[in-house]
Amino acid sequence: MAAVSVFVDDAIRGDLPLVCAKTGEPADLKARTRHAVGGGFPLVLWFLLFLGPLGIVVLVVAALFTPRPEYLTVRIPETEESFSRERQMERWRLVALGAGVVLPLLGIVGVGMFPLMWVGAGLGCWMVAGALTWMLWRQSIGVSIDVSRRWVTFSGVHPAFVEAVERQEAAYGPR
Repeated sequence: MAAVSVFVDDAIRGDLPLVCAKTGEPADLKARTRHAVGGGFPLVLWFLLFLGPLGIVVLVVAALFTPRPEYLTVRIPETEESFSRERQMERWRLVALGAGVVLPLLGIVGVGMFPLMWVGAGLGCWMVAGALTWMLWRQSIGVSIDVSRRWVTFSGVHPAFVEAVERQEAAYGPR
């Protein structure tokens, strides 16, 4: 996969070539996505939980003083097939997460003869949800904005999309 930078207004308005950013095929639609850029709570701070009560206090104080993330909404060209496949995978992920919560609860409540079977099925659903989350992450397009707030970089895009964007930028001329 490749990366390409575009002018921030083009990314927000969706003034990008109609080439699917994921597959490189002609795009049917422009999917609007919202991405966190800058700020946010560093995930590494969650390891403070292992320090016990002192770690929890430090974690709460850090959360209070961490700036909230800013969001950038962009429109990315995509094929209908790619978009619907991603949405279907997201639905299955949510079903697996829900089943991963409900099935162990059924085992705890005592439905049926084998409560450990329900717990095992719940753990299996969590594993399926984890695999689907990983698959969605692998096929997602990364969006970042530079310090000047003028350029948006799309990473993990198809080389055909990069080529189409570069042709479009060459036609526009320097900005």
